Amino acid sequence: MKKTKEIETILSEIYDLILDTKIKEEERTILLTAKNSLEKKHYFPKVMQDLECQLRPLAIKGELTPTIAAFYMKISTLGKFEKELGRGLASMPITFGHF
Repeated sequence: MKKTKEIETILSEIYDLILDTKIKEEERTILLTAKNSLEKKHYFPKVMQDLECQLRPLAIKGELTPTIAAFYMKISTLGKFEKELGRGLASMPITFGHF
């Protein structure tokens, strides 16, 4: 249930960003691709990863508009906490020894 709500929230944000007249056409095209994939029920983590990867070169060059830059920062951390938490918990015995 939580994941469905998260997908709906991201999709809503993407809709709003696509309609924003201040974003660049290149950014709009990238967002449209992600929107279409989400509407077709493609695998959410893969769509978000692809979106992040497509925006990354623009972010590195500092060419993202402010609203897209804020959105990029948000999506670049999606799912990372759970992944890194698991990695950290798994490495505790190596670092601190067995309890």
